[in-house]
Amino acid sequence: MNTKTASEQVIQDLIDCLLAEDFFGDLNLMNVNDWNVQQSPSSKQTLKPYFQDAQSSMSKIWQWHYDLPEQRSIVTLLQPSITQAWERVPHNPVLLCQYDQCVELTPSDFLRYALEGVKDRYRGNEKGLALFQEVLDISVHQTQLSQDHRIESRHLLEKDNAAFFLAMEQWASLRDRPYHPLAKAKHGLSDQEYRAYQAEFNQPVTLNWVAIRKDWLQTGDGIVQLDRQQPSQYLLPDKQAETLLRELTELGLQESHVAIPVHPWQFDHVLEKQLDKQFAAGHCQRLTFTCGNFFASSSLRSMTPCFDSNEHLKLPMAIYSLGASRYLPAVKMINGGYSEKLLQQSKTLDPVLEEKLFLCEEDKWWAFMPPEATLFDEAPRHLSAMIRTYPNSLLKNPDTRIMPMAALGTPLHDSKDHFFDEWLSYRNLSQTKESVLMLFKELASCFFEVNLRMFRIGMLGEAHGQNAVFVWNKGQAHGMLLRDHDSLRIYVPWLEANGMTDPNYCIKPGHANTLYHDRPEDLLFWLQTLAIQVNMRSIIDTLSLIYNIENKQLWQVMGAEIKQLIKYIKFSDEVRSMLIHELFECDNWPQKHLLSPMIDRAGGPGSMPFGKGTVVNPFKQLS
Repeated sequence: MNTKTASEQVIQDLIDCLLAEDFFGDLNLMNVNDWNVQQSPSSKQTLKPYFQDAQSSMSKIWQWHYDLPEQRSIVTLLQPSITQAWERVPHNPVLLCQYDQCVELTPSDFLRYALEGVKDRYRGNEKGLALFQEVLDISVHQTQLSQDHRIESRHLLEKDNAAFFLAMEQWASLRDRPYHPLAKAKHGLSDQEYRAYQAEFNQPVTLNWVAIRKDWLQTGDGIVQLDRQQPSQYLLPDKQAETLLRELTELGLQESHVAIPVHPWQFDHVLEKQLDKQFAAGHCQRLTFTCGNFFASSSLRSMTPCFDSNEHLKLPMAIYSLGASRYLPAVKMINGGYSEKLLQQSKTLDPVLEEKLFLCEEDKWWAFMPPEATLFDEAPRHLSAMIRTYPNSLLKNPDTRIMPMAALGTPLHDSKDHFFDEWLSYRNLSQTKESVLMLFKELASCFFEVNLRMFRIGMLGEAHGQNAVFVWNKGQAHGMLLRDHDSLRIYVPWLEANGMTDPNYCIKPGHANTLYHDRPEDLLFWLQTLAIQVNMRSIIDTLSLIYNIENKQLWQVMGAEIKQLIKYIKFSDEVRSMLIHELFECDNWPQKHLLSPMIDRAGGPGSMPFGKGTVVNPFKQLS
């Protein structure tokens, strides 16, 4: 287990994320030579091994005096960045200095001292600070575990569609959400469970099943009119489905109950705690039937079935991840249904979207809903299931492959393999900078054309690398597939101008929502943050690392493609000017804050916590 590699990844993301969120306030920055002049002779000797190679005129020493009475400070080297004003110089030590003594810090130590320096800011929220520290320690440890992965990274195009897709899901899981220092932390999993359930270990998962009263279930529109009312009819081969039906029959439940799958971790750790009264009363009943050979995807709780099928499974799994518990409430699936209908309508409004935008069907679902429950109660959301149907045209076409974009933005710690290797080979292109830039240009053009055309009619999908799936066909960037439709963001005036109507999303009264937006600029926030600052940035950084290309060149290619699309797509003059101004002319961009909101939340219920701030405009930084 390589502790050093995992610690470097986490501390880089941690410091950069905190810097971007202005966690430390004004930065005390000095040129390396000027800083050395101020040090005592003994300090110079102590620090010489750490910073003697810091020759870049752009690099600055950052010293944060977090404990002035004791003269303690954190010291490291920063450099200007494209996506934020300053970032840590990779692989550079992070030091705790006191008088003439310095020691190198681990991520855990760094965070402990950093939180000590801001404790007055969070007075009364010691729980939030403690949770942050705990989850960071888990993130480092589980990142180490993931380095023992079993990802197949070569001969990918020799695999059939399903095997290729699973391999790329496992690859995407290896980093989870790029630039989030807590992304790998799955709080609640033991080491054994982590290795059993994380996608990158390629381990089959045996699901449990629970029978629920039919009249205590809420279901999606996609199964109401169908003969197939049981999840087993979608997820199991005939013989296994018959075995499950036999148990229901023997228990006298075949007419009154529906059997839904449950993740084994949820089955063992959550059901009794959340729903013990319903099980004791017989409204829900554990079954002895189990089924194996489901495999986790990059989202952990979304599973591929145990036979060749385009119907996958999403389940609640109440681990604590990315600052939230991963349950699956009916209200999310209801809203997802509304969004799916809007997305289907959008394809009829734009011939390019009709050709290049692909959608999973997510309207087949079952959610436990007792008569006295509401859509916003916690307990029922821990017992539900959704069938996600992928288009047959993608999974059954031998010329097509699909992959979560996060796989393209995830370097392997133990090799320099990348899907672009196979793409270059398929196109008979040499592995040169020019060839890589050409393929990246094609990828960026495809991705942003779909997103900007959706934006033109008043919507944007969840375009981070896990939910945005790249469609590759015969060596060409063919389109984008979207999933997790419950996070479709909209601007109603533009929807209505294009003949669509407000879907009237179900939103908890008094609860902040991220679906509706008051201005087009607010909707654009999601393109700037999730699509560019996370998804495309991670692909740029990965290609830069693997193929030894300046990331500045990749940013320039992407910027040129976006400008060309804005010019080409039929925006109004007013909207075109707004896009150019917001994306290329403003000094600052919006930034999605992740860590401070997590401290503020202190582990409470709800979706992934976030706040909004500003960072530098990456396209202005290029100049």
